Amino acid sequence: MLKNKKHIIFDWNGTLVDDAWIFVDILNVLLNARDLNTITIKQYRDQFCFPIKSFYKNLGVDISKKSFLKLEGEFIREYAKRMYQPQLFKNVPKLLSELLNAGFSLSILSASNEKILCDLVEYYKLTNCFDYVRGVNNYGANGKMDSGCSLLKKISHHKNEILMIGDTDYDYEVAIKLGLDSILVSHGHQSMNKLRKLTNNIVNSLDDIGCDYP
Repeated sequence: MLKNKKHIIFDWNGTLVDDAWIFVDILNVLLNARDLNTITIKQYRDQFCFPIKSFYKNLGVDISKKSFLKLEGEFIREYAKRMYQPQLFKNVPKLLSELLNAGFSLSILSASNEKILCDLVEYYKLTNCFDYVRGVNNYGANGKMDSGCSLLKKISHHKNEILMIGDTDYDYEVAIKLGLDSILVSHGHQSMNKLRKLTNNIVNSLDDIGCDYP
């Protein structure tokens, strides 16, 4: 998996931090308030997609501009109260340390708001592991591709020496557009069945990545 690679770009939500469950908790509060059916974690992982508006539309949410802005604001306020509750996936600090010791350099590329992202990376005491931490300048998960282009300009390695690791179809699509190889983990925001429609480069957890150094 890591043969001939020198730099690894990690997604954040659902890849390094186990936070799908809290997204479901908050989502169900919003759905209840709108008299809509709630969703289980399994249903969420089978249905979650980008753009976010499409996901909400499939749940019956009114995604007209005014209504969606209201929903987005409600989600952000609730998330801000609970953003430190999720835990890192098992062995994440150990894996990052092993990768650094093996000579890899690391970055984060996320569709999360960059300020929130940096706060979380610092909270989990991972800031020193990464050369760059890049998010987006909004709260709607828009602009990851642009952030990725900006990030690649900072990384000194050739594209064929860079690997992206994420947990969604969005990560896969961004990697393709950036010209990068990618691996998806099936423990995050999308299920194995959903990811299998895209690629065979899938692992069950990050433990499966740390076992094959060049």
